[in-house]
Amino acid sequence: MSQEQEKVSAEELETALREYVDRANVSPRARKTLLSWTCRIHIQANDIEDAAFTYVVEKGESQPISVGLIGVPDLIVRGQSFDLAEIFWGDANPVSNYMQGAIKTQGRAEDVMRLDAMAMFIFLNQ
Repeated sequence: MSQEQEKVSAEELETALREYVDRANVSPRARKTLLSWTCRIHIQANDIEDAAFTYVVEKGESQPISVGLIGVPDLIVRGQSFDLAEIFWGDANPVSNYMQGAIKTQGRAEDVMRLDAMAMFIFLNQ
């Protein structure tokens, strides 16, 4: 007997991601740590059709989320919709999700580390 994992809709995931961007922009630690970082990130939910977003960080400032995969990404983040939403809502430890394989990344190690740092600051409300 297999247990089906909980899902969130594409709209809920988009809302969670937009809230994440807002929190990233008001996090003093994230902004200071990522001041020199510029990265285009494609975020895709494996279990929801049409749940794909482009997230751009320019010199540490998160830009508004775009629906769809726009441009050539520096980093790709994939996972189940619920796991992604849990990270964006700040309800799950992002590093734990990466370590358990719930979230997969594709890109330079430096970009993954910076995304992890930003996600951790938001998770810890710093």
